Amino acid sequence: MRFVYPRRALLIFLALLGSVLSLPQPIKLRDNSKNKAHSGGVSLEWAVIGDSWASGVAYNSSNVYQPTDAENCFRTTESWGAQMAQDSSWSRDPQVLNFAACGGTLMDDLKRQMEEKAGNPQLVWGMFGGNNAYFGAIARACIYQPLDPGHPFGWGKAWDEDEDGTGVCKQNLQMAKEYLDKPSSMRKAFTNALDDILNVAQGNRALDYSFDLYVSSYVRFFDDTTDDCDEWTFAHNRLSVGRPKLVKGLRKTINEKILQLNNIQADVIQNYKPPATDPKLVNVNIKNFQPDYLFDGHRFCEKGRSLEDQYYHKDLWLWNLQYNDDKTGEEGGAVTGNDGVKQMASTSSAGVNVTEGFQTVLGADTNPDAIIPPDQDAHTQQYGFGWTARPFHPKFDGHTALKDAFIKKMQDDRVPGIVLPDVAPPPEVPELVAPTPPPPPNIDKKCWGVGTGKFLSREMLATLIETEFCPTAVKQGVLDVGAGSLSRRYNEGSMEDVTIAIEWVPGLPFQPNMKDCVDRLLGDLTDGCDGNDPNNIDNSKAGGLVKVGEVTYRIDPQTSRQSATLTRWAGCDSVYKALFNDNNVWGRGFANADFGADLKQTVADRCALFPDTWSFSYGLGPDGREWEAKFRTGIWQNKCLGHLVSDVSGTGVDCQGRG
Repeated sequence: MRFVYPRRALLIFLALLGSVLSLPQPIKLRDNSKNKAHSGGVSLEWAVIGDSWASGVAYNSSNVYQPTDAENCFRTTESWGAQMAQDSSWSRDPQVLNFAACGGTLMDDLKRQMEEKAGNPQLVWGMFGGNNAYFGAIARACIYQPLDPGHPFGWGKAWDEDEDGTGVCKQNLQMAKEYLDKPSSMRKAFTNALDDILNVAQGNRALDYSFDLYVSSYVRFFDDTTDDCDEWTFAHNRLSVGRPKLVKGLRKTINEKILQLNNIQADVIQNYKPPATDPKLVNVNIKNFQPDYLFDGHRFCEKGRSLEDQYYHKDLWLWNLQYNDDKTGEEGGAVTGNDGVKQMASTSSAGVNVTEGFQTVLGADTNPDAIIPPDQDAHTQQYGFGWTARPFHPKFDGHTALKDAFIKKMQDDRVPGIVLPDVAPPPEVPELVAPTPPPPPNIDKKCWGVGTGKFLSREMLATLIETEFCPTAVKQGVLDVGAGSLSRRYNEGSMEDVTIAIEWVPGLPFQPNMKDCVDRLLGDLTDGCDGNDPNNIDNSKAGGLVKVGEVTYRIDPQTSRQSATLTRWAGCDSVYKALFNDNNVWGRGFANADFGADLKQTVADRCALFPDTWSFSYGLGPDGREWEAKFRTGIWQNKCLGHLVSDVSGTGVDCQGRG
């Protein structure tokens, strides 16, 4: 996250802390740019882009990466990128690292990072997307609830006490859910970010070269199966206004959001088509790396760990909200309040007034859509240094694990210029006759085809498979093995009503796994059907079945639709009735599954929707429509409505009628 130092507040803060806490001072690192002349001027120029999981969070003057204080990005020498730059074992040629990542980055800022900070790299590593998905806002509202003197109760109820969803925690979780669920949100923004990176890379390079882009996803923060954390809080005893508990349900919900984001990134990259490639780019490779497994055993709330271990355990690879890096005699230890919630009594150094000048935890919220307490400035400044910004970011050992894994990934991929590890030849063993492998299972596939008139969008189907059905099947399959099938129906009653199922012989010892589930449903029956058909204008997917041995995977759309040869389309009329307008909007190709919820909200925001007048129904019409909405607005709204429907549908619409 990005931080700004208001001058007056900064001077006050420095006077209070004196020599205990100082401003960032650049640390001199090896100047790789001078090595360009080595080996005839050949060097490996590479860049790190993204947010604070790429930049790291500098927290004292000993670990600031140069030059960072002009931008206040809090880049640190402890980050995986800086550690890679200091490790010469993996690069054949001298390295030139352009460290462009900056805390608080949203994906639309990556183009600027590439243009202004990344140089002319042949290799780029990045981590980004978490800020767009509200991860920082969720950590503040659900875990730390930092004190704001103007709004001491502004965060609302804790997650486990908020039945009506009015607390800021659940509001931000809902924002994250909607952003990740909608194909036009996270998927589109991530695709645009890849386009921006590739377009800048094509324009910056003067010579023929290969270009490798690696995007690392994130890691889950919690073990969400243990019990002790259910009665603990990470809230600071002097910086937080609330004491939200880390119950399993909250931990599981946050973890699921992270995995959903990771799955979206992996799927988008797998199916990504780069923009028109410049001839200078001889070979473009874009790959995703999933590092979550690296942090197994190193997360918060691991089994057998105490509350103090959530701050200081040697195997914990994530920062919590503590002032000191290691356990000292100054901490008061864990205490239990009257409410039964266990909390660290103090996590600050003796003689330091930690509440002076600190209004936020994890820094300013750079996502302008995040939910914040009433009247609170979304860009409340973070004073002091980075110890209140580093929670839920990797510690040094976590960054080292990422560094080692990233290097191994490039070695496995044989990236040009990467040194392969020394591998000892295998010991000689007597020649053995390999056993005959079992024959592969018979595979029988049938695609229903869009000619049936039942289909849904590829984006919706991919989201359901990766984030809904397959995770559910993996978790519940063992329990339901005797039943012979797992079937789920989604978007019932809408144009994208679909049933997804796995079927097998009842009693067969079969356990669904994530890879097979996604490979069969998304690979075979989604991307493997309905492709390269000029009559399928929007790349719609009609499903089918694939039988692998004794196991059958099925996708069965349920609703008859207009022909797949038709593009998206909309129409509307508006009739003046003296005190109001009666309006009618219809269309196809959008609003397919949400029963008009987005359209209704947009009308309410822009065109004076009358309350309790909205009705929406799905159904085919002879003019090509698939749904219709009726409602009332204030008078003289026909032009507003025409512009609105044009924007939402992406087609030109002239709303008929007057008023």
